[in-house]
Amino acid sequence: MISKHPDGWTPVNGAFVDPQWSKSLQSDYDLVAARTYQNSEGKTVAVVMTWSRDGIRRAGHLQQICYQASGFTVSAPKRTTVSTKVGRQDAIAFTAYNGNMPEDVMYWRITGGKTDLGTARSRFLATRFDKMSRLAQNILGNMPDNLMVRVSSVRSIPGQPATTHLEYIQKYLEILPEGDRKLIMGQ
Repeated sequence: MISKHPDGWTPVNGAFVDPQWSKSLQSDYDLVAARTYQNSEGKTVAVVMTWSRDGIRRAGHLQQICYQASGFTVSAPKRTTVSTKVGRQDAIAFTAYNGNMPEDVMYWRITGGKTDLGTARSRFLATRFDKMSRLAQNILGNMPDNLMVRVSSVRSIPGQPATTHLEYIQKYLEILPEGDRKLIMGQ
């Protein structure tokens, strides 16, 4: 699904993911894919998708933590919604700062077919409750999978939030076949 892209966007050749980073992610996810796309105006977006068969023990990590571990300073994450002609997608948004090129990031996770944002509540209690709920599902034989979609763009004008990643994801969700869209957006 990551290879599909809206009209007017083309893949950018070259390595997007550091091979060492990609190798380390294999312990967290069963599949990791990353692509960079550029539109006719020269604006680019980075897209990362991950999937894990075991959404209980390998549910993925919060993307803001990934950025912090890579040396970025991260703004407080907040919930956001992307509205498209085919529906709405709840997500988490934050800005990652590394030097003078801020990167605006948006991501969401789908666990067991449902949106899993889990950051705006008390982390400790929400995480414990969530893990207990998933454990009960596992005991009942319902192993949820986990899918994460992250889209980001670097600000072209410091101080003005980037919108390229939002424009891309809106168009992307609209061009997906219904089955793929349900998988990526949850139920």
